[in-house]
Amino acid sequence: MSEVSKRLTLDQIKSTQEYAVLTGKQQLFCETYCASGIATGTYDPISATLTAYACASKENARVMSYSLMSNIRIIAVLNRHFNREPIEEFLIQIDRAIQNKKLSVAQLNALKLKGDILGYTTRLPGTNNFPLGTIPPDVQKNLDADRKAKRAKPVRAPKPEPTNEFYDH
Repeated sequence: MSEVSKRLTLDQIKSTQEYAVLTGKQQLFCETYCASGIATGTYDPISATLTAYACASKENARVMSYSLMSNIRIIAVLNRHFNREPIEEFLIQIDRAIQNKKLSVAQLNALKLKGDILGYTTRLPGTNNFPLGTIPPDVQKNLDADRKAKRAKPVRAPKPEPTNEFYDH
């Protein structure tokens, strides 16, 4: 099966929950973007933006298409069209967040919540599948040893006996 035949048709996209939450203009953008991509094999966000938003110039459409293509709701619809798995969508969002210099705490918490809900953050790589928040036994043992060492009273060197420089044998 080819990559193109795995894509959802326009009618299938319109029946998805992701499509239903879009505004009318966002729906028209997605329809135009996907329809032209299916028909020609070339996905053109600028022409889809010109169609959906009636921009005054191609430059305005280019700038606006950038923000549309990064809109999380539109991304969700396009991911359905391209048959991407939810984990792929989540990884793309994580990558964008990493590259975002203005990432807010709220955005970070939203990504964390989404990862928790989808079950992607319950395991950490390299921890032999210890649940998130669990400290592996070997690490816990080292932490306990460090704490004990810090609490132990330091051993002081004995004071040297006073010597009298003027004392002759």
